[in-house]
Amino acid sequence: MVALWILGILLALIVAVLFLRVGVRIAFGQELRVTAAAGPVRIQIVPSPPKKPKKQKKHKEKKNPPEKQKAAPREKRKLGLTPGDIRSALPYLWQSLKGALRKTRQRLRVDPLRLSLVLGGEPDPAASAETYGWLSAAVWTFMPRLEELMRIPDPYIHLDVDYSAAETKAEGEVGLSFQIRDLFAIGFAFGIPALKWLLRWKKEKKLREAAAQAEQAQTVQKTEETDGAKTPENDKKG
Repeated sequence: MVALWILGILLALIVAVLFLRVGVRIAFGQELRVTAAAGPVRIQIVPSPPKKPKKQKKHKEKKNPPEKQKAAPREKRKLGLTPGDIRSALPYLWQSLKGALRKTRQRLRVDPLRLSLVLGGEPDPAASAETYGWLSAAVWTFMPRLEELMRIPDPYIHLDVDYSAAETKAEGEVGLSFQIRDLFAIGFAFGIPALKWLLRWKKEKKLREAAAQAEQAQTVQKTEETDGAKTPENDKKG
């Protein structure tokens, strides 16, 4: 009976954690503020709250231990992704990510979304106007797609150009919240296709490397055969 009570309490705690809403809010402009939230609890991350001064303890003099020889650092294996590999992966992974986000759309929430960007027009007004046009097109192309994947109750995005100003001014506030179970849902829906692509890419990479080595070996062999054929002729001329 006690075991059943313990099991029930553990299951209730797991469900409560999975349905707990967590999030982060970032405000920037005159200063940067970052706040994390878990349920009703709010934690200020930036700027960090002032720490209480610690009482200074008397340090006893310690004898310096003999220095140990540091082991040589191991060489880190690089993944070896090329820009072409990344370009080929992005469409496939983006489709997987969109499918994952659509499943959790009702729980992923961006609130607030308040952004203001005023471009400085000096010293090149034409370049600033061109940048403004590019940003406007990008925002109004991207926002409808973002609203398909997340709940954004009241978005506000302001873009402008101040031709009399030399500096660009940006300010805003963005908050993102979700339930912890959404991380598992997105992880399974996105992680499995990403792993499949990675395994396929590694296999293709090995095949490309083997083909390159075989081609290099053939080139070396042909060069040696050519050099060997030229040697007797040179001896006769001598």
